[in-house]
Amino acid sequence: MTTQVLLVDDDAAVREALGQTLELGGYQPILAGSFIEAKDHVAAEFDGVVISDIRMPGKDGFALLAHVRQVDDDLPVILLTGEGDIPTAVRGMQNGAYDFLEKPCAPKHLLEVVGKAMQTRALVLENRRLKRELDAALHARIGFLGVSAASRQVRAAIVRAGRADTPVLISGEAGSGRGYVARLVQEARGQREAVRVLRCTGPLDLGPGDDAPVLFCDIERLSPSDQARLMAALRDLSPGHVMAVTGPDPERLVQDGVLDDELFYALGVARIHVPALAERREDIPILFDKFLREEIDAGAPVTSAEGQAALRGLAGLDWTGNLRALRNHTKRIAWGLEDGQAAPGLKEQLERVERGIIQDALRRHAGHATETARALNLPRKTFYDRLQKLGIRAESYRD
Repeated sequence: MTTQVLLVDDDAAVREALGQTLELGGYQPILAGSFIEAKDHVAAEFDGVVISDIRMPGKDGFALLAHVRQVDDDLPVILLTGEGDIPTAVRGMQNGAYDFLEKPCAPKHLLEVVGKAMQTRALVLENRRLKRELDAALHARIGFLGVSAASRQVRAAIVRAGRADTPVLISGEAGSGRGYVARLVQEARGQREAVRVLRCTGPLDLGPGDDAPVLFCDIERLSPSDQARLMAALRDLSPGHVMAVTGPDPERLVQDGVLDDELFYALGVARIHVPALAERREDIPILFDKFLREEIDAGAPVTSAEGQAALRGLAGLDWTGNLRALRNHTKRIAWGLEDGQAAPGLKEQLERVERGIIQDALRRHAGHATETARALNLPRKTFYDRLQKLGIRAESYRD
């Protein structure tokens, strides 16, 4: 049950009085006299609400409101304002405050407002818990491994495509697992027939017009005439038996005239984008462990401990070959087939790890350098110095 209340007011007498009211109302008050004292209690899964005075020395209640919204936009903040200072309270509501209370406030009114905010917070936390449980179930059932947000999106897209009797367009870089996703969609649809794979790297050979599941690969490589032939052939196939694979940006292919727009819309009723490995670095340890265990089961002489030692630093690599590159790397480690190059020094390994951490943070914050620096707890100048040192351009991560 959500019961914590972070109460922030620089006036000790007011703070103690409101704290007693909250305690008598069955809540657990956490008392703080300033922004500095309060900010360390604010967390994404804070089990409660925040009450803050607006006017405080140093950083005021608006600064705390902004900090809370950055940490968790769904965490209710109730602002306390002086008598008659309604315009200030309205400004707080416009900035995202849940409600405001005018001091001195009646205990009954305080508890009513806090009770409503608590119900809102409890619902948010319950929804998050249910989503985590659902994702854990999908993780176990779907088979697309990973804990990253990108992997969760793929699993959800596979479920949606599995429910729809429509063609599926799977986009992504080579080696990212597009063909594997196609098989997962087929499993989700309960299809047991063997998939007929047509690699569209030359003239399209449709062959006999049976109705078995078909996977058309690299459709952007088809000539305009073959794209027209494919469009005509789709009329004779069951919609739920058609899947197609293309590059990471099919919309751009249409804009550039490489891919016929009619074919794009016919195939892309259900769409799944498979992220590059660089977009899901949090998943690398899980995938590496899976590939390593497969090699150990096949008789590779490497031990799990040796494999885990080799895992260090992998998140900082570029992985332009995606899953193919990671699997290849894992095989070479498992069978002792390193290419003889000198192992990277400590400085290089640390820079690789640092580069990966900064790149992941930039992706989470859509390339906004100031927000990323704040999230990494780095002074702006230090952060910009590291970007220059590592050759990272923040603007390239903007939406």
